[in-house]
Amino acid sequence: MACRDQASRDNSDCLEGEAGARPFDASATAWLIGQGVRYLNTAGKESELAYQRVIESLRLCSKDVVKTVTGIFRQAKLGDAPLRWSLLYVVGDAGDASAADFLVHTATRKLPEAREEEGCESGRDAEMLVSTMAVHALQRVARRHPGVSDQLLAVVSARPARPILIEAVKVGGELGLTDKIRELLPEEERWILDIRRARTEELIAEPEREDEKERGFTPPKSGALYTAPSVACSTGQVR
Repeated sequence: MACRDQASRDNSDCLEGEAGARPFDASATAWLIGQGVRYLNTAGKESELAYQRVIESLRLCSKDVVKTVTGIFRQAKLGDAPLRWSLLYVVGDAGDASAADFLVHTATRKLPEAREEEGCESGRDAEMLVSTMAVHALQRVARRHPGVSDQLLAVVSARPARPILIEAVKVGGELGLTDKIRELLPEEERWILDIRRARTEELIAEPEREDEKERGFTPPKSGALYTAPSVACSTGQVR
């Protein structure tokens, strides 16, 4: 599929220059990104397959993807965390090495101050989810473009909020950056290096019963690695 830039009349980025426009209608690439967001948030095998097809098409337009996602991201309202989370997920799967700067900036941007009256699912918690997704999107870009792996070090160096820092350290370790990260972390925070990601299968405990009666339980099944984001009250962690 061919993709073309669609500039506004004054040659500025059309997604940022036309605040009232429907962002996913601005160009062929924007439409594909919209389809990616749609299928990402739709359950079922058919949607999973459709999402993969969208990503394959977007990778053919890699020079345009990052610019378009960045424009839509900036146009989205601050409170629309699920949309921006989804955009980061898509750019993590489809973006090229040029996505790294945008993802580092998003991961390390200043978060809103915590407001006691907001209770659960505060604006700060939602924005923390968005920044955390930027870290994971950067990891997926780095797996396809190893030259940007060291950009994770910029996230660690920026010392973001602890939940984001922990994710950056874990991701950096998976990319082989543990030694470099250890040099960046102060002694009191090097415990983060000992955290590792465990799959659901590793956490299933065998029952201790020794009789031959039916055990009466169904082993849990692991779901998709990523789902649409939700907020844990006052923890700022992804569920």
